[in-house]
Amino acid sequence: MEGRKISFVVLAMAGLLTACGSRVWGDDSEISTALAFGEAEECTQNAKTREDTIVKISDCLSEQVPEIDDWAAYVDLKSDGQAYLYQTYDLETEEVYKDWAGSEYLGEYYSVHVSEMWEDHSVSWSTFYVSVNFDKVLWKDMVGLADSEFEVYTLEEWRNSSYYPSLDD
Repeated sequence: MEGRKISFVVLAMAGLLTACGSRVWGDDSEISTALAFGEAEECTQNAKTREDTIVKISDCLSEQVPEIDDWAAYVDLKSDGQAYLYQTYDLETEEVYKDWAGSEYLGEYYSVHVSEMWEDHSVSWSTFYVSVNFDKVLWKDMVGLADSEFEVYTLEEWRNSSYYPSLDD
């Protein structure tokens, strides 16, 4: 859980910094120009919107996929505290289909990548899609497993499939 909190803070800060684009990293004249034309206020609004979106995505995922907390504890235990679970949020929505473009359209979603982070590498655990209404979560088969029927699964389909991770030793 601690690793997840840390990763959320890092992502929220990154979102705040990137919400303003080059104005954050630009020279003083760019910053002065932005302030003179009221763009700084718009930039702050965009940052708040991005932060709110991250919080809503995280809350929806935590509520609908509580297993992630178990995974985080498992990674911490098995790595002797050397690794932690990390979530990456893609704030650009994408159209999601059951299997491929042209198949059953499922809607607009944000993607969330859950990874095990080590000092020198990361290991992907899962990718989830969170609906733009923050009311539905789907699981994506990133590997394209040989016996995979679809590319995207409902949580119920995923939990009843052989792709659902077992933390048993």
